[in-house]
Amino acid sequence: MSKAASSATNEPLFVPRPHQIEARNSILQARAHGRPGFLLGDLTGLGKTLSAWSAICAMPDPEVLIICPKGAIPQWQRTIAGSPASGKTVTIMNFEKTKSLMAPPSSSTRRSTRAKNNELAKLGSLKRRWPLVVIDESHRIRNPSSQQGLVCRHLAAAADFAIYMSATAGQSPHELSYLGRLLAFATGGHTGDMNEFRALMKRLKIGRPRGRWKNWSWEPNEADRQVMSGLLYRGDKAIGLRRRPEQIAGWPEVQRELAPTALDAEATRLYDSTWREFRRELGLAGGSTRRPTGWAADLRFRQKASLIRVKGTADFVCDLLEVGQQVAISVAFLETSAILADSLRGRGWSVGEINGNCAGDANEKTRVAFQTGQLDVVIFTVTESISLHRGEMEGGDRERSLVVHDMRHSAIQLQQIEGRCHRDGQRAVIYYTFAEGTVEERIAAIVIARMASMDGMAGDDTALLDAIALELQA
Repeated sequence: MSKAASSATNEPLFVPRPHQIEARNSILQARAHGRPGFLLGDLTGLGKTLSAWSAICAMPDPEVLIICPKGAIPQWQRTIAGSPASGKTVTIMNFEKTKSLMAPPSSSTRRSTRAKNNELAKLGSLKRRWPLVVIDESHRIRNPSSQQGLVCRHLAAAADFAIYMSATAGQSPHELSYLGRLLAFATGGHTGDMNEFRALMKRLKIGRPRGRWKNWSWEPNEADRQVMSGLLYRGDKAIGLRRRPEQIAGWPEVQRELAPTALDAEATRLYDSTWREFRRELGLAGGSTRRPTGWAADLRFRQKASLIRVKGTADFVCDLLEVGQQVAISVAFLETSAILADSLRGRGWSVGEINGNCAGDANEKTRVAFQTGQLDVVIFTVTESISLHRGEMEGGDRERSLVVHDMRHSAIQLQQIEGRCHRDGQRAVIYYTFAEGTVEERIAAIVIARMASMDGMAGDDTALLDAIALELQA
């Protein structure tokens, strides 16, 4: 957790752009109309942090609590430090620390740490309240039963106004229950609690209830997408704002390219053996990748394939580097990151790594080194809250490319990854590497097509997952 009083003795470094001013005004208008909060759903790369901070600075509240991923704390600190003085006292906290804001119930019989934490989140009381609460990457609290989700909901409910920020608010309508207060205000409800949210879903005929709506299932369909899109962003009573980078005048559209890499004879043998092993395990799981054993087999296959493909990706990245580019590489596994970094360093390139095993200040040091041109390559495992785009800092003017080494089976994660370099009006070609002549080639084609058409609304993740599952079983 960090606290800071916003101040600026020099000229402001950050000046909101017209689309950020529009977002600021939308947030302020929502509050002026008595709404309990606002959902800023702009896609990654449009500068939601500065949009939200500009709105915060225009509000009268002297104190604000900002909850965000650990990796986003430096970005918030930079934005606040590089903006005109607001006079506000700002508390910045990552999601994992939010339980420290709760006091336990007066009497408890719970013994295990997990049980105590669950009780704390459900039945504890807030040690204090903030009039203004910001929840960055708010999709992290979409699970209504998670400890972090419960605490954040308590904090938002106690605030006079809450700002939620997420490019992927929820992939199932039921995941939007954390926005219950906002939806209740827009639809004539009162409390916005879980019971009222379930009643709203029932009234809208979205999903199928079981056991008095305690359990709920939903199959993606276009009609429900349109209903939820209207409630969130498009209708007269929409609770938020969502825009794509290509909607901003002069901003480049996302350019995705498939990048096949070759396997030598030994790598091909290992890959084929791994694929046969996966198919055998999948068959034992009843032919369904939706079952736990199937998912475990899928994960092992992807991890082994990731390591086998390192040389091909390193060759491809070197081609980009040799024409003067800087390259950011997204990987899913720490082992892959380490081996890929060693391979590129062995070829004479300067390489840094950003991952969850490193302290936040160490990751920020690596990020700044890349942004100022001191590193040729940065390899990262995180999917959100880091800026790796061209032109952010002096010395970082080289053309950028983003290479996705490990294909994720999640539209949410891929959308977050794509926004690391292609953001703030800066173009970055996004290359999806795969082993030529393998199942990855078919999956990569599916992913590219789905990502080009997705709207970030309910069902995108499920639709992509189902398409990949069918391909894996073919």
